[in-house]
Amino acid sequence: MPLRDHHAAEARKLTESSIDRSAATRPGAAATSLAGGEPEYVIWGSDEESAPKRQMLATLGAVELEYAALRSGIALVDTAYRAVIRCSGDDAIDLLNRLTTRKLEDLPVNGVRSTFLLERTGRILSDFNVVRTESNLLIDVDCSDVPAVMSEIDRLVFSEDIQLELDEDLYTIEMHGPEAHEVLAACSIEMPEVGSSIAGAVGAKPVRCVRGDLLGVPGLRIQASREDIPAIWETLHGRGKAVASKCRTAGWYAVNIARVEAASPWWHIDFGPTNLPHETGVLRSRVDFDKGCYTGQEIVARMEHLGNPKQILRRIVVSDERLPIAGGQILGGDDGALGNPIGVITSSAPSPMRGNQAVAMGMVKWSAASPGESVTLFADGEEVMGILEEIEETS
Repeated sequence: MPLRDHHAAEARKLTESSIDRSAATRPGAAATSLAGGEPEYVIWGSDEESAPKRQMLATLGAVELEYAALRSGIALVDTAYRAVIRCSGDDAIDLLNRLTTRKLEDLPVNGVRSTFLLERTGRILSDFNVVRTESNLLIDVDCSDVPAVMSEIDRLVFSEDIQLELDEDLYTIEMHGPEAHEVLAACSIEMPEVGSSIAGAVGAKPVRCVRGDLLGVPGLRIQASREDIPAIWETLHGRGKAVASKCRTAGWYAVNIARVEAASPWWHIDFGPTNLPHETGVLRSRVDFDKGCYTGQEIVARMEHLGNPKQILRRIVVSDERLPIAGGQILGGDDGALGNPIGVITSSAPSPMRGNQAVAMGMVKWSAASPGESVTLFADGEEVMGILEEIEETS
C-alpha cells in the first residue's frame, strides 16, 4: 500500500491536535473516539481462498468526522481493493462488446460504462467499469475478480487482435463530496460528467478522473501511477483544505455508512456470483436490452420478457436506531404477526441524515418484495420493524 505511511502520519496528527467535533454534531450521532493514533484496517476480498485479498483503510479513528467531510466537504479514500486490466488491440472493443451486458461499440473516448460479465447460466461473474482512453480500454475491477475476468476473456479469444495485461503500476484512490469540483478546479481539471472521465495532472503528476456518484454526493475514481500516488494524495489534501469547508481522509466505515444510506448496492457485498442481473437492484445501469449477443443473454432476456426473478434486492428503512446485522433473517408478517423467512440482510448502517435511524439492504423473495410492505428484522435479539423500498439506481 503506497499510502500506509500517510495513513499513520495523519492518524498521529489527529491524536496530537485538538479535535473540534462540533462540525459533525447531529441528532443521534454515534460517539467515536480516536484509536490511539493507529489506523485501523479491514481485509478486502472474496471468501474464496485463492482470490487476491488486500488491506483497506477502515478509519483513522473519527468515523463521524470522516462521514461529515464526505457529506459536506471533501473526503479522500484509499481504494486499495481496485485493480485495472488494460485491454488493447484492434479487436478489443468488439470482443468486450460481445462478452458484456452493455453496449461498448459506441463508447466514446473518455466514456465510462458499468457492465456485468456473465456465465453461461446468466449468473454474474464480475461487475466492473470499462473506461475508453485514446489508446486502449481500462477494465476497472475488484481485485479479487482479476483472475476470473482475465481467464474468461482469454478463453474466448481465438484469432482476434487483443492483448490483456493487469496494470500493476496503476493505483486507484477516490474523492467524494459536494466540493469535489472545487478541488479539481484548483488543479486545473474540469469536473467530468457522470459516465465520463478526463485526463489531467495533479501537481504535475498525470491522472485520470472517472466520475461515479455512488455515495449520494459527487464522486471521482482517480487512477495514477503507484509511484506518483503519495504526491497526488498530499496535493489533493492541500488543495482540499484550501478550497473546501472540510477535507479529510475517510475509511471504509464512513464510506459504507454513506453508500448504505444512499442505497448503493455493492458487488461481493449485496449481490455476488450466485445472483442473476435481475436480482441486483442495478439492472438498468448494467444491462442494455437492445444489444447483440453476449454470454448469458438468453437467460437475461427470458427473465426480462417472460418472468420475474425468485428474489430481488430491496432497501429497508428500519423503524428506529436498532441496527440489524448483515446475514440476519428478514421475516414477512401479517398485521404485525411474526411470519416466515422471506430474505436476508446484506448490509446495514446508521443513517446520520435520518437522525441515526437504521437503514439496510436485503435480498428478498420476489413474492414478498412489494415496495411499502412491512417486514420484521432482528437487532440484538429483539424484533424491529422495517419497510421495503425499491432501490433507485445510481451511476
